[in-house]
Amino acid sequence: MGKIKSKIILLLIIFLGLCFWFFTGNYHFNPLEAAKAHFDVGKDAVTVGDVDFGWSKVYVFNTARGPRTVISIKSWFLWRAPAAVHLETSTDAIRTVGWMSYTDDKGQATVFAVETSDPNITSVEVGPPNQRIMKDIKVSNPIFFSWNTGMQLSLLKPIAFSKDGTPLFEYRYPKNTNVTRSEELKWYSVSGDK
Repeated sequence: MGKIKSKIILLLIIFLGLCFWFFTGNYHFNPLEAAKAHFDVGKDAVTVGDVDFGWSKVYVFNTARGPRTVISIKSWFLWRAPAAVHLETSTDAIRTVGWMSYTDDKGQATVFAVETSDPNITSVEVGPPNQRIMKDIKVSNPIFFSWNTGMQLSLLKPIAFSKDGTPLFEYRYPKNTNVTRSEELKWYSVSGDK
């Protein structure tokens, strides 16, 4: 009887240790819970959309502190959110509302999300030269671009077009400057001096 009791106590200790590891490691039963549990997001965040990569899920949120993009990674039957990207809040005619490039031993993921309030912008093209993707866009309806590889933002070269195919805006830093600040990375008019 003593051996059975000690085995039960050992199993109980292991179970409690696993529960402690589960809660302190920010593991959750579904990817959305894990993403909202990230310290930079919060439970009140509003989901704009998501992209499912199988091994991970990338969420774009509106939060009280601006747009956040979070990746949730599957670990057995649980999920955790190891990384989040913060973007500056913008009221421009076209704005990037989500961005994430992540590489893990389980896979790679790149997501780029855009929203517009300008009805003259009808499509957006994004991606490196051999993987460009063009999608139609409507006012207040975000669109998502994704690739199963990690990419630097500088490779994506996003461009917004009018109905007749004229380039209107491009996502970049200002022209003719040596100093770059993160808040200056945004959509600029193709015809503008900046």
